[in-house]
Amino acid sequence: MVVARRADEIVDIAARLFYERGYQSVSTRSLAQAAGIQGGSLYHHFTSKEEILYRIVQYGSGEFFAGLLPHLQTEDAPYPERLERFVRAYITGALQRRHAIAVLFRDMAQLAPDHFAELGAVRRNFQQRVQRFLADGVAAGAFAVPDAKLAGIAVLDLLKGVDAWMREPGRLSRRQVAETYSVLVLQLMGAAAP
Repeated sequence: MVVARRADEIVDIAARLFYERGYQSVSTRSLAQAAGIQGGSLYHHFTSKEEILYRIVQYGSGEFFAGLLPHLQTEDAPYPERLERFVRAYITGALQRRHAIAVLFRDMAQLAPDHFAELGAVRRNFQQRVQRFLADGVAAGAFAVPDAKLAGIAVLDLLKGVDAWMREPGRLSRRQVAETYSVLVLQLMGAAAP
């Protein structure tokens, strides 16, 4: 249990360092130093630096994406309300994983081919489910976009870009940004706010 917890701590430290400096610029020595361990001790927890990147991207994609999809899948609310919940959850939930999510989008290409294929499939599946939701909303008359596939890409690009510019504390809180983005995304989709 202690070993697993320490490995998680190292992954968190690595996510921050990779976020700040880029995967290629962080040596295993500097990572071990930041974690307060000897360089060789790093390999007690991980087989390679790439395995650490894999764990970061896994955390930044699979778990995060899986937590967002229920907002779209629930049928207890109209399409615009579900999309609004999704947008808010993405922006507010990204705070906890902001380093991992940024590393996912920037450094995923550094993964070994099998890890890249696995996590690329997770990312594509998530994107396709968002696109399918929007297409269903168009078919139901809730959204008015000429191309649901392209609209899905646009929405996800807007959301992933928040952490590139947002500074905390800033003029707006994360909650306020989430509220504003939900209105903007609904307008982009041709839907009125719920």
